[in-house]
Amino acid sequence: MTFSYNVNNKLQSNINFQSAGSKAAKLSEELTSNLTKRQRLLAKIIDLKEGDSGLSHTRFAQATITNWFPKAIFARSIADLSEVTFLEFFEGALFFYLPSLVGEYFSRRKVFNKALPKDLHGEVSKSVSDIVKAGGKNAQKLLPAKAAIVLSCAAIPAAEYALSFAKNLFTLKMFNQADFTSVANLDKQKSGEDNTKQEKVEKSAKSHLKKAGAFSFGAFALSLLLGTAGQKSKSVAKACEYFLNPGAKLYKGLEKFGVKNQKLEKFLNKYINLDFARKSDGSLALGNGQLAVTVISGVFGYFGAAKDRGKLDVQEVATRVPIIAAYTIFGSTLFDEGFKKILHNDRKHTEILKYDKKAQEYTVAALNDIPRIAREAVNGDEKLLKGKIQELFKGKAKIAMVPFFFSLGVVGALLSLVSRILTQYRYNHQQENKATKI
Repeated sequence: MTFSYNVNNKLQSNINFQSAGSKAAKLSEELTSNLTKRQRLLAKIIDLKEGDSGLSHTRFAQATITNWFPKAIFARSIADLSEVTFLEFFEGALFFYLPSLVGEYFSRRKVFNKALPKDLHGEVSKSVSDIVKAGGKNAQKLLPAKAAIVLSCAAIPAAEYALSFAKNLFTLKMFNQADFTSVANLDKQKSGEDNTKQEKVEKSAKSHLKKAGAFSFGAFALSLLLGTAGQKSKSVAKACEYFLNPGAKLYKGLEKFGVKNQKLEKFLNKYINLDFARKSDGSLALGNGQLAVTVISGVFGYFGAAKDRGKLDVQEVATRVPIIAAYTIFGSTLFDEGFKKILHNDRKHTEILKYDKKAQEYTVAALNDIPRIAREAVNGDEKLLKGKIQELFKGKAKIAMVPFFFSLGVVGALLSLVSRILTQYRYNHQQENKATKI
């Protein structure tokens, strides 16, 4: 996952409303004391879901549960279950935690801050647009430093690409299986595997792992050069501006041809942006663009590793992975926004669900704001307060959890089941064709 990230500060928080990703405070006593035991438990889950994690905790939980749990239920063998577990948990860590660990705690704090004046250490996390607007010598220093941090994290998408090959190697060493029909337990009568194929899978896996390592090392070496020497050149700083936020430059180019569309501009700045997100404390975190780059690199890795293990593996990957990838990058957000739009248009939960016309986004009341909103709604009547708090909380729970269960049930479980049924069907059809030819 290398890079990306453009944060809209209005998404981070405001006094009354917040989106997932804004800082979650400790649940207030006034809220919890007016909820049932089950509601308090649900409130804690929602609070964790909307915590200040720059999307990381929320998406790690969603992706892991959505991808791993259904596959685990429908696992066809111990080898299948083991490699699913290996892949999904390592993949989740790569997607949602390494950007912060590598970008913030290592590259920024331990390496590239040392090349900047002390008074600029806290400025590195500012958005590219804010740095460019401020201009001056500081921009010339900060832009190469930001680009260097991003480049130093190239190991993350490289690791995501190589992870599927590592999974193949893991399964081969642990279970002595390299053929997908063995891993998926499609051929119940099969007693052994072709040694030549096993050698091919092992050789390919090790080769791709070495290439990913070499790429990561080269990118980090280049980042060191950029972070130290790049600050001396205005042209390098300008090039870094293009590198960090290509989406903004692309939209400016489109404007010259008469294209003016606020939604397109927002999309390009959100997903075609190689900068990090900024948490409320100023530290770096995962952004949507970073997620997109990592997911895409992972898709190529999935197909490459599947090709080594056979046609059926490629077909199963083709059935499932593109849909999961698209949903991970865009779909979860689109469904969430679409669900809020439906509720808003039907005038449901209007006391806690608002639409910001300027930012063109829906905002939902924070958990701790529910008691205040309830008190205002009942004009301070203590007899009605508890019921109103529970009513508003139920609306909050619906808005927060329906998209999550859709991800789990439809995108996760149903897609996993269908892909496995199709794989078994393809295998059976393949065997029938062989028997016919004989």
